Amino acid sequence: MSYFKSRNLLLVMALGLALVLLAIIVLRYRPQSPLQRMERTLPKGVDVSLQDIDYTHVEEGHARWHLVARQVERRAESGSLNVDSPQMDFYDMQGGSKGSLQADRGIISDDYQKVGLRGDVILKNSAGYTLYTDSLDYDQSTQTATSDATVRLVSEGLHVEGSGLVLYPHQDRFLLNADVKASFDTAKMK
Repeated sequence: MSYFKSRNLLLVMALGLALVLLAIIVLRYRPQSPLQRMERTLPKGVDVSLQDIDYTHVEEGHARWHLVARQVERRAESGSLNVDSPQMDFYDMQGGSKGSLQADRGIISDDYQKVGLRGDVILKNSAGYTLYTDSLDYDQSTQTATSDATVRLVSEGLHVEGSGLVLYPHQDRFLLNADVKASFDTAKMK
């Protein structure tokens, strides 16, 4: 009789062990939630990544600027934002167009006071002037944009080229410090 009881006990223990192993297998190989899968796809050091950005910043009921970008990533260690293919439109106090810019990529400081644009930077203003360069840095505290790269400024009847740019966008004024070349066609100028 004791043989029968110990055989039953072994059977119950084997069944219990089989259930525990089944539970471990089910828990280990269950489908992941979409959030867990997405978290693993972020590059190392990136804590937020957004794609297909279309954002309009509004103040006092009027659009101030509009951003379209392929991707924006926030870097955890520096707090900076990396923007892929930014295109921005700027507006005056009444919502009228002031200009636009585009670049291959941009870097925005963690305090949003400094912006660096790199690769095929094009800056247009509503007066018809277009600035072309490979890099442009903007500092909100001084409200100036600077570039050490070659810069071209083009408008109807005007072509200016040089390097060492200091641009004062709120004053509609700029300086070129080196290798300056300019051509004017007064017949085409407004």
